[in-house]
Amino acid sequence: MKNFISELIKSSPIHRQPFFISLLNGTMDKERFKETQIGILDAVEFFSRPMFIISSKLDSYEDRYCIIKNILDEHGNGEIKKAHGNTFRQYLFSLGATEKQIKNRKPIQAAVKYNNVLMECSLNSSTMRSVAMMAIIEERYSKISATIVKEILKKKWISKENLYHYSLHEELDVEHAQGFYNIIKDGWEDVNSKEEIKKGLSLGNSMILNLYNDTL
Repeated sequence: MKNFISELIKSSPIHRQPFFISLLNGTMDKERFKETQIGILDAVEFFSRPMFIISSKLDSYEDRYCIIKNILDEHGNGEIKKAHGNTFRQYLFSLGATEKQIKNRKPIQAAVKYNNVLMECSLNSSTMRSVAMMAIIEERYSKISATIVKEILKKKWISKENLYHYSLHEELDVEHAQGFYNIIKDGWEDVNSKEEIKKGLSLGNSMILNLYNDTL
């Protein structure tokens, strides 16, 4: 499974994605970047919902608890001001977004599509496929976070102490990804489960990259 994931990631490097090409080569200015980030807020706030569905389908207490811990992290472990949607809002304010801009935002197609596929897969696909989807989304988001952190600090669009959201996910999502991978790793030994895992990994990989690319 590790080799399949490695090859999938190698075939779709972050720095070759249209969104990140534009961010890294300077053709995306701060105002345009801020607009894309406001649009992504709806995806950030939605992300924990499919996890409830997936966890309810798991037979193992251990596996369910792994996802429940992830859900708790998404909710700030009880400190709601640290819930990931709220930390993302604080990050948006630090970029210069106003409360009015955030409140009056219209859902962008990229986030709507992403959220719909998350829910569709979680509800109607096999557990192996949906867990694999979530696993690679978490892994890729960790690297996406690291790339964004490095670049916006370099451009001095934000100060390090105001990186409320992405700096957290740069490390936390590595742990989250591994938790999901642990749930499906034994399934790799079964022919049918292996195919479902492959489909989930491929789906999740394209989803998280397209979430950013499609904001353009």
